[in-house]
Amino acid sequence: CSRYPAEVQKALSQAGQNRDSLVAVLEHYRNEGNPLKYDAACFLIANMPYHRSTVNIELPVQYEEYFEYVDSILINRHDATHSDSIKQLLAVKFANLPKVHKTGGTIDIATISPSYLISCIDQSFEQWHSSPLLKSMDFEEFKEFILPYRAADEPLPYTKTKLHSLMYDKLAANGMDDIRRPIGIYKENALAQKKMNRRVKNESHAGLYDIYLPMFEKDCRNLAAITCNILRACGIPVALEFTPQWTNRNGSHYWCVSPDSTGKFCPYTPPFNNLMEDWDSNIRYAGKVFRMTYAANKNAPCFIKSANEPIPKIFENPCIIDVTDNYHLCCDIELSVPDAIGNRNLAYLAYFNTHGFNPIAWGTVSHEMKVAKFKKVPYGIVLFPVYMDADGRLENFAQPFIAKKGRDSGNAEIVPITCNHACPISMHLLRKFPHKPHLVKYRSNLNGAMVLASNMEKGPFDTLYVINETPAPYWQRYTFHNHKKYRYYKIASRERKPLEIAEYEWITTSNVKCSVIPAALPVFDSISTKKEQKYYKITGTSMKTGPQRRNAVDGNLDTFVESVGVGTDFHVPVCVIGIQIYPRNARNGIEPGNEYQLLYYDNGGWVEHSRTVAAYNFIDADSVPSGTMYWLRNLSAGKEELPFFYSNGKQVFINE
Repeated sequence: CSRYPAEVQKALSQAGQNRDSLVAVLEHYRNEGNPLKYDAACFLIANMPYHRSTVNIELPVQYEEYFEYVDSILINRHDATHSDSIKQLLAVKFANLPKVHKTGGTIDIATISPSYLISCIDQSFEQWHSSPLLKSMDFEEFKEFILPYRAADEPLPYTKTKLHSLMYDKLAANGMDDIRRPIGIYKENALAQKKMNRRVKNESHAGLYDIYLPMFEKDCRNLAAITCNILRACGIPVALEFTPQWTNRNGSHYWCVSPDSTGKFCPYTPPFNNLMEDWDSNIRYAGKVFRMTYAANKNAPCFIKSANEPIPKIFENPCIIDVTDNYHLCCDIELSVPDAIGNRNLAYLAYFNTHGFNPIAWGTVSHEMKVAKFKKVPYGIVLFPVYMDADGRLENFAQPFIAKKGRDSGNAEIVPITCNHACPISMHLLRKFPHKPHLVKYRSNLNGAMVLASNMEKGPFDTLYVINETPAPYWQRYTFHNHKKYRYYKIASRERKPLEIAEYEWITTSNVKCSVIPAALPVFDSISTKKEQKYYKITGTSMKTGPQRRNAVDGNLDTFVESVGVGTDFHVPVCVIGIQIYPRNARNGIEPGNEYQLLYYDNGGWVEHSRTVAAYNFIDADSVPSGTMYWLRNLSAGKEELPFFYSNGKQVFINE
């Protein structure tokens, strides 16, 4: 018999002094006689207790003026993104902007004003009725993909109306009939601004304008949330999704999804990509995937846990739903649980993480059947069944396993991973972590690169050699027949693809002035007795090819240059007969001089097999238990490691 729905009444009871303001919104739409807008207001208010800002900011008007100024430069100077002097001047201009004013976080139900909420609802309905991209969208979809005023816990310095006024004309420049067009403009505009603001030192988040500035560490969640707010305000349907951990490395990731012309939801990482552009290089390696919603999911762990049962922090958010089956072939499974699980209502599946178990999925415990039921479990991924004890620690309750589809039945089969001490094996190990797809792509840009030489800084250049392969992530040596002396030598991209080089060295066979022994090439097996030609490294001065040019000759393999070309001025003509290149990479191979620890998984934990200081770029190990997972740790340097299986004499990293 109450005036408002039960969930709305419950929310209003938590609004404190803001209750009357929210009631005013409800009465505004009741009196207006628009039942859908009234339902939208009820939806927003009913779920408002589950949302908040972790921090609030006030943006001085000078920020809007600054980015409009950068836009004008981009419009009027077609070469602006190549001008480092303009970037330096912009950095100075940005440094003189007033500081962003920050205050503590607030709970939405207690602080959202009636004017803000009414503006949000009216603007959303205007877009729903006018945007070509929303013409077939029903009300339930509208409530999640357009209506919400926030996507996560980001600050909200601008209303939807303000965001629309700032961004719509830009995004709609090529029409709004195809969703890829406005998102493409969004990407191009943001990346152009990022290039212009490359020298800016931003010490504080700037709301909307974070998409135009250098990234903060682990900023994907913030950028995806901002993107949702901008696109929704402009009538572009979008939601925020995330994976708690990648299948093939540590770390989480957040991105956006929008429907293409067929209605299929396609992921993309904003503002760097359009729909599906980073699928192969990135998002396909997501593990379990969840969508952040505005409505609370009453089947989320925080609602179904037993009294006083702790849950992982990632699942404390009630506004998430499982969408893993949009990314992977999945199955539902049941696992027996031990008596030690007690009265807990939840169990979890975890991925490997070098810091310990990382829970990525929850399952509901049936105490009557003594099983945990998990939904949407991806096939082919190593999973560890765990539960959380009273102190918040994750405990094993079963063997790690892989879900596979039965060849004959087509039903899911659980394949446990067990350790076999009776049949030991020998191993020849080359890596502690798999190759990263984006680094492989960077190295592929060296395929076709040219080694050039001249006695004049600006050329013309003679072509001495063309690299006709994608180099491996180690020191590579390329020699060529050259009997002439040149002052300038360079390596240049054939199609102006950016070359990412950590180090390079020019070599000769003559022990000339200023020469030293070059870096040693990798050794992957037993030492060859063949006597090798002796080479010498000769040094000069880096040619002026960009501000990062010295990164490729600083002796540090962790720094790199990104340029269409780099080169050396030897000041006098010299005869060079080769080049050694160390491509940019993560240095996850075996490195001589580093100490490595080999472990195997047995009886619920990792057991050390051996420790070895690598003499070369490989490690051999004997009498290792078979059939299980292995983990090679570098105890001297680096942090990226992933367990592997050993099959047919090769490492096969899990989930690869």
